[in-house]
Amino acid sequence: MTVAGQWLLLAALVASGYAAFASVFAWQKEHRGLERTGWAAGLIAALALSAVSGILTWALATRDFDFDYVAHYTSQALTWQYAVSAFWVGQAGSLLLWAWMLAVLALAYRFWPRRENHPLRGPAFGLLMAYVWFLTAVMVFAADPMAPSLARPDEGAGLSPSLQHPAMLLHPPVVFLGYAGWAIPCALAMAALAARRLDVSWIEEARPWMLFSWLVLGLGILWGAQWAYEELGWGGYWAWDPVENGSLIPWLTGTALVHAAMVWQYRGALKKTTCGLAVATFGFCNFATFLTRSGIFSSLHAFSESPIGWMFLVLMAALVVGGAWLVVRRRVTLAPEGPMRSLWSRETAIALAAIALVLLAATATVGTILVPLSGPLVGRRIVLGPEFYNSVLIPTGLVLLLTTAPAPLLRWGKPPTAAGRQWLLRVSAAAVVAGSGAWFAGLRHPIGLAVAALAFMAAGCLAAEIFEHARAIATSKPIASGRRPAGGTIAVGRPSQAVETAWEGRPTRFLAALSSRRRQYAGFLIHVSFVCLALGVTGSSLGSRDYELLMAPGEVVAWGGRSIRFAGIVERELPEVHVVEARLEISRNGEQVCLLAPAQHLHQRGDQWTTEIAIHSTWLEDFYTVFYYGEDDGSARLAFIQNPMVSWLWASGWIAALGSMLRFWPARRRTGSNRPGAGPAAVPHQRRSATTPMCRMGDAR
Repeated sequence: MTVAGQWLLLAALVASGYAAFASVFAWQKEHRGLERTGWAAGLIAALALSAVSGILTWALATRDFDFDYVAHYTSQALTWQYAVSAFWVGQAGSLLLWAWMLAVLALAYRFWPRRENHPLRGPAFGLLMAYVWFLTAVMVFAADPMAPSLARPDEGAGLSPSLQHPAMLLHPPVVFLGYAGWAIPCALAMAALAARRLDVSWIEEARPWMLFSWLVLGLGILWGAQWAYEELGWGGYWAWDPVENGSLIPWLTGTALVHAAMVWQYRGALKKTTCGLAVATFGFCNFATFLTRSGIFSSLHAFSESPIGWMFLVLMAALVVGGAWLVVRRRVTLAPEGPMRSLWSRETAIALAAIALVLLAATATVGTILVPLSGPLVGRRIVLGPEFYNSVLIPTGLVLLLTTAPAPLLRWGKPPTAAGRQWLLRVSAAAVVAGSGAWFAGLRHPIGLAVAALAFMAAGCLAAEIFEHARAIATSKPIASGRRPAGGTIAVGRPSQAVETAWEGRPTRFLAALSSRRRQYAGFLIHVSFVCLALGVTGSSLGSRDYELLMAPGEVVAWGGRSIRFAGIVERELPEVHVVEARLEISRNGEQVCLLAPAQHLHQRGDQWTTEIAIHSTWLEDFYTVFYYGEDDGSARLAFIQNPMVSWLWASGWIAALGSMLRFWPARRRTGSNRPGAGPAAVPHQRRSATTPMCRMGDAR
């Protein structure tokens, strides 16, 4: 099996290399026959990598210690799901996973059914296969997942206990899927720059992949934070670890890219920024790989020192230099199509948000690379703590909230309408009142007050947009031929009256109109997820409290609005694990709320202790308990932590996923006279401009 896997890797190396060469050369020479052979070679490479992945998965599941990789990361005592998860634990396995995902995504992109075959698909596919070739070459020459064991052991080394957590079944592969997805916008941007095809069509081609990669990488990061929160036992979810930063940086630049691409698409501006961010985002994905494989950082996530990391550093440098050179060469073509017409417009808000995101990404990058550079430069290793990152995160986060909140009421290229301005004034006043209410309720921190007010403003602006849409439907003629209801200039009225009128005899029309703008509302829903994220981060950071003490059996402590009774220490045996747990009875107002059992686990393999926390979670706060150790007299050293609004942080990921599903849900096809643009009035699609805005208050929808 090992020999067959190695031959399959060689086949993937040759096939991906030929696919890259044939696709790019066929595009230059407009040679259809050569192009088809490139597609076939790409398919062969993907099938070969799929076969290698299947072989490794089967070897892990069956504990075939003839494979050196299996012997290093599994054992007979390991459950099958964690044995399979060892696929992405080591260097060679994670590289194989990344190469396989990228090859499959490249084929999915090349053959994805679309209305027309974009002329950049060929060269972009070639660039993607070139990257598959690079990953396969690294495996063949430096990290072979099919390498045989020099001497077959009777038992494997096993998997680190800290990695035996449900979140680790999802976090690494989802992050790698996000990395692979960002390769497609990068390849399209490089192809568009090289081919001088810098119209808006490449943005439309890349946009679905931008949104897909943004969502997937964001969910992967969130699951990683949840693993740290539940497994490491220190009460937090983000320590600004260099490898954590490595995955966060491309997500930040990718978020800026998604928004900058909208400005190019609708206003013909931020073109250089969009191209630069497309290349930089995928470059930072390789930077994250460099962090985990170079060995220059001390991190729980990082692998041991390896030359593989430096290969990725060279690749990242080539991407950055090549992308910068192409942007400079095309600087005239990438000039804005016109001056900015209004400072109080949607593109201005997006530009400010992009600046804030890039600044935060730059801060994380500087804070990360300063760790290895500080030794040679100043003679000592400098590690920057959370205070450094928070000094930038707090102002940039407030700017992001400030630009997100009024987004539903802003227009492209113009200031808000009269109705929009009235709503902004009303919602802003209500936000001030809400902030004052939070102050009287006991919130005193100025940052917390600002976040609460801006979150209320965001919710109010979204409600105002939905209300105005309801009024537009209520005051318009019935929808015919797929037209959206025209609201004209609508006076601000009583919300309940507008909604009642909209629904009076018109439920089908109302739902149809909402469906016609589902992509816009999907975007608003994703903005709601960001507000939830901001509330969760702010609440858990500013409101966290902890209390550490030594409790005797039967002792009762009142803390955090709870009565906590320590019932004693219980020891029990599990397969391969000796469990020592502290039993806690949690009560409020004389009624028992829950039973918690934080524990220490002694793993027989390796004689390693791990901390297992216990949490009682509500929407308002998490009650987080940690058992450190027990004394001979039965007492226990315990820690209690109150973390407000952590559940909002986890919920933000699911809200973003829901919004993305709504965004990608296929629209119902219309035929005949019911199809928009059917008949003699049909016009070709054009880029929206200031005269054809997307979602502006009081204008035609």
